[in-house]
Amino acid sequence: SMALEACKKNNSSPSAPTVDFTIDISTSQYTALQKNGGYVYYNSDSIIIARDGSGNFVALYDVCPHAGCTVQVNGSSRFTCPCHGSAFDESGNVITGPATSGVKKYNTSLSGNQLRIYG
Repeated sequence: SMALEACKKNNSSPSAPTVDFTIDISTSQYTALQKNGGYVYYNSDSIIIARDGSGNFVALYDVCPHAGCTVQVNGSSRFTCPCHGSAFDESGNVITGPATSGVKKYNTSLSGNQLRIYG
């Protein structure tokens, strides 16, 4: 049936894109990243960019491998999926299921106000 096919398709881990882009964290679009605990979604590539409690930048592919929902920031170093409760750490590793595979982590590099996300 169609529904079964759709379900099967969703369970295969979505492949995260390879990216290399730079954002200016001093611009109004990215003000959330100027303080620890802030985060933004970079929607064109489905990436969540967060600043943890220590001020480090974390960039993860924000599509949960379990059913394709958008992963959210929960606390300063935990990323959770609102659909079924899967949780990932700052490295994109699964902390709690039902997801069985992690999400891709991207490299970040800050130079002045220029934050590069690549990988």
